Amino acid sequence: MKTLTHLLFLCLSTSLFGQSLTQQVDEFLKAHVRDGLVDYKAIKANPSELNAILNQFNRAPMLKGDDEKALLINAYNVFVIKGIVDNYPTNGPLEIDGFFDKQTFRLRGKAVTLNELEKELLYEQFPDPRLHFALVCAAIGCPKLAAMAYDGPKLESQLGRQTGAVINNPDFIKLNGPTAQVSEIFKWYADDFGGADQVIPFIQKYLLKKVKLSPEYSFYEYDWRLNEQK
Repeated sequence: MKTLTHLLFLCLSTSLFGQSLTQQVDEFLKAHVRDGLVDYKAIKANPSELNAILNQFNRAPMLKGDDEKALLINAYNVFVIKGIVDNYPTNGPLEIDGFFDKQTFRLRGKAVTLNELEKELLYEQFPDPRLHFALVCAAIGCPKLAAMAYDGPKLESQLGRQTGAVINNPDFIKLNGPTAQVSEIFKWYADDFGGADQVIPFIQKYLLKKVKLSPEYSFYEYDWRLNEQK
């Protein structure tokens, strides 16, 4: 009986921790993100809220399923903001040496880079092409950062809505009749969408505009300028 009670207590504590962290991230993003742009200047001037969230990620328990997937998405987006704030002012993430593959952040007591978090911890465990529209790399060319935290019980609907919003942004998918010019995200991560020939079917699935897209498409140049509120 004691063992069962202990397990129930641990499960409840883990669940409450996850809910609290999700709420903190949600409030932080709602306060500092507008139309996908981040107020890095304000965060740097008063980093206490960001630092409190980072401390929570450092001591976060392991979760399961969509709860874990949501936590890792939130961690990535918060770590990106932390990486920019630490180097602010900057014109973009590529101006920061090793932004994606050298700079580290603390997750559950271990140091991880953004690339490790995205490719090893998140995508290997939860292969899902929609992640490319939820993870935001601090550049104008990225999908717009959602002013919300991802939450395990809502994750499926959140990822669907976010993907749809990105695909239907005319700055992200540029249509000229049935011909599409698409983000280089679809080139860099083509395999995650099932291969280059599956990019258009993926886009077509979410596109609200009533047009049958040509299977031929091209890429426009990625905009690495900082996604900063002016």
